[in-house]
Amino acid sequence: MGDAILLIEILVLGILVIGFFAMIMTRGDRGMVEPLAEPLPSLPPVVLPEAHEIAAQDISDIRFAVGLRGYRTDQVDQVLERLTVAVQDRDQQISQLQEMVERQQHQTNE
Repeated sequence: MGDAILLIEILVLGILVIGFFAMIMTRGDRGMVEPLAEPLPSLPPVVLPEAHEIAAQDISDIRFAVGLRGYRTDQVDQVLERLTVAVQDRDQQISQLQEMVERQQHQTNE
Protein backbone atom coordinates (compact mmCIF):
# COMPACT_ATOMS: atom_id res chain seq x y z
CA MET A 1 0.00 0.00 0.00
CA GLY A 2 2.84 2.36 0.89
CA ASP A 3 4.52 1.75 -2.50
CA ALA A 4 1.31 2.66 -4.36
CA ILE A 5 0.97 5.93 -2.47
CA LEU A 6 4.63 6.77 -3.12
CA LEU A 7 4.15 6.06 -6.83
CA ILE A 8 1.07 8.30 -6.95
CA GLU A 9 2.96 11.10 -5.14
CA ILE A 10 5.84 10.84 -7.61
CA LEU A 11 3.45 10.92 -10.58
CA VAL A 12 1.59 13.95 -9.21
CA LEU A 13 4.86 15.74 -8.48
CA GLY A 14 6.13 14.94 -11.99
CA ILE A 15 2.93 16.28 -13.55
CA LEU A 16 3.17 19.46 -11.48
CA VAL A 17 6.83 20.00 -12.45
CA ILE A 18 6.11 19.43 -16.14
CA GLY A 19 3.08 21.72 -15.98
CA PHE A 20 5.14 24.41 -14.24
CA PHE A 21 7.85 24.32 -16.91
CA ALA A 22 5.26 24.27 -19.68
CA MET A 23 3.60 27.33 -18.17
CA ILE A 24 6.91 29.18 -17.91
CA MET A 25 7.92 28.33 -21.46
CA THR A 26 4.59 29.43 -22.99
CA ARG A 27 4.05 32.71 -21.18
CA GLY A 28 4.23 34.75 -24.39
CA ASP A 29 6.76 37.54 -24.68
CA ARG A 30 8.01 36.96 -21.15
CA GLY A 31 8.65 33.27 -21.81
CA MET A 32 12.00 31.61 -21.81
CA VAL A 33 11.65 30.47 -25.42
CA GLU A 34 11.10 32.87 -28.27
CA PRO A 35 8.49 31.81 -30.82
CA LEU A 36 9.88 30.52 -34.09
CA ALA A 37 10.46 33.23 -36.63
CA GLU A 38 8.87 33.04 -40.04
CA PRO A 39 11.10 31.12 -42.45
CA LEU A 40 13.26 33.22 -44.72
CA PRO A 41 12.93 32.58 -48.42
CA SER A 42 16.57 31.50 -48.73
CA LEU A 43 15.82 28.58 -51.03
CA PRO A 44 14.56 28.84 -54.59
CA PRO A 45 10.86 28.13 -55.01
CA VAL A 46 9.66 24.79 -56.32
CA VAL A 47 8.82 25.57 -59.92
CA LEU A 48 6.22 23.67 -61.92
CA PRO A 49 5.01 24.23 -65.46
CA GLU A 50 1.63 25.80 -66.11
CA ALA A 51 -1.26 23.67 -64.82
CA HIS A 52 -2.29 22.38 -68.25
CA GLU A 53 1.32 21.42 -69.04
CA ILE A 54 2.15 19.45 -65.89
CA ALA A 55 3.22 15.90 -66.61
CA ALA A 56 3.64 13.00 -64.19
CA GLN A 57 7.43 13.31 -64.48
CA ASP A 58 7.24 16.92 -63.25
CA ILE A 59 5.60 15.72 -60.05
CA SER A 60 8.04 12.82 -59.65
CA ASP A 61 10.96 15.22 -59.95
CA ILE A 62 9.79 17.53 -57.15
CA ARG A 63 12.12 17.66 -54.16
CA PHE A 64 11.50 19.76 -51.08
CA ALA A 65 14.17 21.01 -48.72
CA VAL A 66 14.05 19.68 -45.17
CA GLY A 67 13.47 22.31 -42.51
CA LEU A 68 12.88 22.54 -38.80
CA ARG A 69 9.22 23.43 -39.26
CA GLY A 70 8.72 21.35 -42.37
CA TYR A 71 6.25 18.68 -43.27
CA ARG A 72 6.78 14.99 -42.72
CA THR A 73 8.66 13.82 -45.76
CA ASP A 74 6.95 10.43 -45.84
CA GLN A 75 3.54 12.09 -46.11
CA VAL A 76 4.74 14.48 -48.80
CA ASP A 77 6.22 11.56 -50.74
CA GLN A 78 2.93 9.63 -50.49
CA VAL A 79 0.93 12.59 -51.80
CA LEU A 80 3.39 13.19 -54.63
CA GLU A 81 3.22 9.51 -55.60
CA ARG A 82 -0.60 9.62 -55.69
CA LEU A 83 -0.52 12.82 -57.76
CA THR A 84 1.97 11.25 -60.15
CA VAL A 85 -0.30 8.24 -60.71
CA ALA A 86 -3.35 10.49 -61.11
CA VAL A 87 -1.60 12.64 -63.72
CA GLN A 88 -0.35 9.55 -65.55
CA ASP A 89 -3.92 8.22 -65.67
CA ARG A 90 -5.21 11.59 -66.86
CA ASP A 91 -2.59 11.81 -69.59
CA GLN A 92 -3.36 8.26 -70.73
CA GLN A 93 -7.11 9.01 -70.90
CA ILE A 94 -6.47 12.22 -72.83
CA SER A 95 -4.24 10.35 -75.27
CA GLN A 96 -6.87 7.64 -75.80
CA LEU A 97 -9.61 10.22 -76.35
CA GLN A 98 -7.46 12.15 -78.81
CA GLU A 99 -6.79 8.93 -80.75
CA MET A 100 -10.53 8.19 -80.83
CA VAL A 101 -11.30 11.68 -82.13
CA GLU A 102 -8.60 11.42 -84.79
CA ARG A 103 -9.92 8.01 -85.92
CA GLN A 104 -13.46 9.37 -86.12
CA GLN A 105 -12.32 12.42 -88.05
CA HIS A 106 -10.33 10.22 -90.39
CA GLN A 107 -13.36 7.94 -90.96
CA THR A 108 -15.68 10.86 -91.69
CA ASN A 109 -13.17 12.33 -94.19
CA GLU A 110 -13.09 9.07 -96.19
